Amino acid sequence: MKLTKKWFYLFVFIILFVSCIPKIPESTVRAYLEPILQEDLVLITEGIDTTALLENPYFEITEFNKFDEGEYQYLAVVNFYFLKDIRQKIVRKYRFHHRRKWELFYNEYKSF
Repeated sequence: MKLTKKWFYLFVFIILFVSCIPKIPESTVRAYLEPILQEDLVLITEGIDTTALLENPYFEITEFNKFDEGEYQYLAVVNFYFLKDIRQKIVRKYRFHHRRKWELFYNEYKSF
């Protein structure tokens, strides 16, 4: 009987502990993503002749979704525009997981 009581208290403690972990506001999660996107834009344009680049290469977040269940909490789909004369963009997808870290998991060139 003592073992069961100990397991019960351990279970209650874990539930209380997990419920006390603060949730990150969406604005903070977006703020974590912004420097990653800036750095990715620099890496994408690095090594390309400046005459082929747009005057101001940019990115656009086209989707930002929150998930209530699963390993990942957020998904962001981002388009990177950087070429002047070629109508190509890079579409990248990022996911934010419970370890509070953004992760790139999709990268593809697409015409527009």
